[in-house]
Amino acid sequence: MDNVKVAFIGAGGNASGHMKRVSEIGGTEIVAICDVMEERANGRAAEYGASAYTEYRAMLDREEMDALYVSVPPFAHYDAEIRAAEKGAHLFVEKPVALTLEKALEINAAIEQAGVLSCVGYQLRYSETVDRAKQFLQGRTIAMVTSNRWGGLPPTPWWKVMAQSGGQLVEQTTHQVDMIRCLAGEIVEVYAHYALRTLSDVEGLDIPDVGAIAFRFESGAIGSLTTSCALTEGGGMGDLNLLVKDAVLKWGYGSVGAAPGAYPELEGEIAPPPSIDAVFIEAVKTGDGSKIRSPYSDALRSLDVTLAANRSAAEGKPVQTYYAASKG
Repeated sequence: MDNVKVAFIGAGGNASGHMKRVSEIGGTEIVAICDVMEERANGRAAEYGASAYTEYRAMLDREEMDALYVSVPPFAHYDAEIRAAEKGAHLFVEKPVALTLEKALEINAAIEQAGVLSCVGYQLRYSETVDRAKQFLQGRTIAMVTSNRWGGLPPTPWWKVMAQSGGQLVEQTTHQVDMIRCLAGEIVEVYAHYALRTLSDVEGLDIPDVGAIAFRFESGAIGSLTTSCALTEGGGMGDLNLLVKDAVLKWGYGSVGAAPGAYPELEGEIAPPPSIDAVFIEAVKTGDGSKIRSPYSDALRSLDVTLAANRSAAEGKPVQTYYAASKG
């Protein structure tokens, strides 16, 4: 394919980054942009010489496209992905892919039936540190995993509403959950505790500001994750640690190491990661999706874990993931 025609649903900050990177890739053309805010849709469309829409169904009906980016809040995943897949458009979907597992499974079924390529915005997977970590872990038994993500409260109004975002774990800390799965394998059970401790004075907020989640992995390993949006004045932290016999692997997007001891496979300069947009567009051009590390079918398993944690916190007991239940 010499010229990839790309359309966008959602034109906010996240989507604007994708638009810029896509526009810089040779052999691509942004043909249409849809956003519920007419001014924003018109502004982005004028910037890229595209058609502007405020209703995505009209855009999908009228425009010819090879690929569609869907970058909308969790609650706004309706039927755009399904309609696009049915017309043969390859899909880039920002995380989290839906607000319910039922909707994600419906979309995934449409993608598989249509045979289109899909990519979800888990860009952390494309770092060379992931490859080095996997090399280190090969042949070693993972005993335990720990991770933390502590940050602040995004200004977007829908983010602080549980029914619209799913809470921090679903909407933001999904990146940590996805990397845990990427390196340590599938999670089969979660036990979550949530609380609202410091942000009860924030108007319209009904999400927890702290959460602690215990995991059990398919392999038999155990793990834990904490998440918080309480640091409204800045600061924060994030880490991911994997315990194996006689060593702890410490993974980061730009660094990876293990201690104690020396491990040559983890040393050396780390090359800049490829743009996830470049990977996706190249897959669309060639029809080869082998370099996509986060297809929709895999990403919905990260959603599965976070939604299971929400159920666990609400019910006050351990909950199996859909992945585990579906395997019997």
